[in-house]
Amino acid sequence: MKILITGANGFIGSHLMRRLAAGGRGEVRGLGRETSDLCRLSGGGYDLCRGCLEEPLEEAVAGCDAVIHTAARSSDWGPEREFYRANVEGAVNLAQACAAAGVKRLIHLSSTVVYGFSGHRQTAESAPLRPFDHPYCRTKARAEAELLPFRSRFHLTILRPANVYGPGDQSFTYPLFTALEKGMPAFPAGGRRLTSPCAVDNLAAAVERALEADYPSGEAFNVSDGADLPWREFLRMAAGELGVKPPRFSLPVGPLKLAAALLEKIYRARRSPRPPPITSYRIAQVANDYSFSVEKAKRVLGYTPEVSTAHALRGAVEWFKGMEARPR
Repeated sequence: MKILITGANGFIGSHLMRRLAAGGRGEVRGLGRETSDLCRLSGGGYDLCRGCLEEPLEEAVAGCDAVIHTAARSSDWGPEREFYRANVEGAVNLAQACAAAGVKRLIHLSSTVVYGFSGHRQTAESAPLRPFDHPYCRTKARAEAELLPFRSRFHLTILRPANVYGPGDQSFTYPLFTALEKGMPAFPAGGRRLTSPCAVDNLAAAVERALEADYPSGEAFNVSDGADLPWREFLRMAAGELGVKPPRFSLPVGPLKLAAALLEKIYRARRSPRPPPITSYRIAQVANDYSFSVEKAKRVLGYTPEVSTAHALRGAVEWFKGMEARPR
């Protein structure tokens, strides 16, 4: 099998590159921008090509049996147009190239953010998509809608991972551990709301099953560690591995939402490229239960989480401590 992975230099993409190449899945090729730092991809038995989703991709996908699409703009801050260009137009451009080149299978990594942040307890794939009012959430849902018409041109799979974490993650794992080390005193709603952790190893296992299993084109699957838990328990486990104290106090959600809205207004007026200290997206994600069922992935894909949340956090902390030990 010849496999192309977009976003090869990213956290998830680089993990898949190493895993699929080491596992003898066939010829693995990665697509990354000309300006991308490829430090995550040192070594390994795979090929790399330069390009971006806004450019013609026929050459990149030529000869591939399967394409795994991990590239996306994933952030809680930024102009709507940039999210749309990367997450929607980029996905459609890739799908058109795959259809023209005769690619047999496209695995698109979406996200559970497409369900919204209104409160979820073991939400299944049949639930309506009601994304939170944020460019990232809206464009991830729109990308799914734009890709579905291609399910007759090639075998399409949509994976919706929950809160992905693990070694190499600079957007969630590293900042969270840094905050805990500095003595995070409190957490919104006392950390009572459910979260749905998804270790990157478990996501990779789901991708492998999606490459191999036999099921109808166009299916969507939630992916997580399969054991959702309150934020305070997740933070307690992480703090225990770090050897620090977990948050002990509760922050009221209402004032936090108001503060986030005010800060966002100020930062937008200043055209700041950097997000404010708190955003509406971050508060909304932890203010309500965020729990998703993976029974469909288990039943249809034969997916089984490889690692527990506790084990995955241990590995992530080892990576974090190694990063902290490096000279700056």
